[in-house]
Amino acid sequence: MPVFDSLQDNLFTQVKTTMGYSASWQPSAGGDLQTAIVLYNGPTEKEKIFSVDYDPDKLKMEYHDTDFIQLKDAVDTDPDAEKVFITISGVEVPFKIKSIKRLWDGKTFEAQLKAITI
Repeated sequence: MPVFDSLQDNLFTQVKTTMGYSASWQPSAGGDLQTAIVLYNGPTEKEKIFSVDYDPDKLKMEYHDTDFIQLKDAVDTDPDAEKVFITISGVEVPFKIKSIKRLWDGKTFEAQLKAITI
């Protein structure tokens, strides 16, 4: 494994361990419940108070390509993502996944989320 790849993997693991959230996804096509540690980013109350680019729809998560196998395919085959939901611990509501893109490093996915109410 090239040195950069090893450093990248170690750094991603350290960041997930320090700032990550547990997340789970149940494939609607069947299969086992998948869990992973993800990086979650959403608007904060501080942003709202200071009016700093506050966007209540600015919800996203990042995860490693070895996590949530087939999640991107599930979202890509269901453009409305009506059947693709993810739960992130510590966040009160589940999320519908609007889209997923692979980031520049080729090993990380970024999912755009929409909070849903039950």
